[in-house]
Amino acid sequence: MTGISTLGQALTRIRLINDQNIQLDNLTRQLATGKITQSFSGLDNNVLASKRARANFQSLETYTNNIKNADRRIKQMLNAIEEFKAQAENFVSSLVQFTQESTHQKGDVIYYDDPLTTAIETTQVGVNSADPDIDLTTMRDLASNIFNFMGDLLNVQEGDLYLLGGADSLTQPYNNSGTLTSAISTLIGNWKDETLPAATNLTSDELISALRSRDVVDDPYAITDTIVGYSAALSAGNVGDVFIRVDERIEVKYTALANEQPFRDIMVAAAFIMNDDLPPIADAYAEPYTPGDPTIADGAPGADLDEMKENFYQVFNELVRMVNNAIDDIDAVRFRLENVRARIDEVAKTHAADQNALQSTIDDVENADMNDVAVKINMLQIQLDASYRVTASVQQLSLVNFL
Repeated sequence: MTGISTLGQALTRIRLINDQNIQLDNLTRQLATGKITQSFSGLDNNVLASKRARANFQSLETYTNNIKNADRRIKQMLNAIEEFKAQAENFVSSLVQFTQESTHQKGDVIYYDDPLTTAIETTQVGVNSADPDIDLTTMRDLASNIFNFMGDLLNVQEGDLYLLGGADSLTQPYNNSGTLTSAISTLIGNWKDETLPAATNLTSDELISALRSRDVVDDPYAITDTIVGYSAALSAGNVGDVFIRVDERIEVKYTALANEQPFRDIMVAAAFIMNDDLPPIADAYAEPYTPGDPTIADGAPGADLDEMKENFYQVFNELVRMVNNAIDDIDAVRFRLENVRARIDEVAKTHAADQNALQSTIDDVENADMNDVAVKINMLQIQLDASYRVTASVQQLSLVNFL
């Protein structure tokens, strides 16, 4: 009986030491990881609270990432739009400055003096060269430079996505295919050539209407979006909007399109000014001039220099007005996007506060109390040491020691 009793005591001590070692391993793991357990099953009754808090936290994290991505893209869109506006302001400044200059054509006005008479006639017949002066050249060069640059801004990208293309974000929204230059050359030719039939020849009012119009239903000579160079989806007007999901119930639209009216109007105005067929302002003749000589370059329509200048500046001033209005309208596009940024920023702050609350719940359920763990480890180490000592003493018992 003594042998059986001794075996039972030994097994009990072994089981106790194993249990203490398991507890020590768990406590050591808690001390290293800061977590009560490495699996949900170890949370016992708190497992449901932990899973719910984690699921809600992850859902908010997804929405927060959506907001971060949208905010980054909106910021890129705004940067491109603001730069577009800055270039447009430079452009309109050069236009305004040009209107404050003189005839804007190289040389003085030509006066005809009949050599067969002794009197000096001062009959105004035109301007002596088709070459523009430095002011007109500078303005046209600026228009050419900003036209290409603004076209690039309309194609602002993030990776493979075109940000001003609406939902059709994989298609380049604008392409300078040359159709706009060609269409404007035709309009200018039909405006300047007064020998054309009435059905083809354009008055200044008709030219202005064609430049402003985007639909052939409104004007048969309209500069449509397709002519400007916009993509098929943008030109058709059926491109979808861009949305961001900010929570489980709300989607926010943050669409700005490359063919919105202000962008389109500025591109058309710049293309008109830089067009090679625009100069000269008034009819130009080869020197020396003889009455009845054909023009070497047609100016704006008109029977004399005053009428030519009047017609030219009627169109020119309308373009200045169109660009000024477009610059104001760009601010409306910027304001719309800034409103979206402000709105989603408020949602992001709410999500952050909710995530902090959920994280607090997760920490309360899953995190171990480091002070409590340290105390338990110390106590368990003492208990283990005592267990090992008892076990060692029992194993060293002999009949002499027992007696």
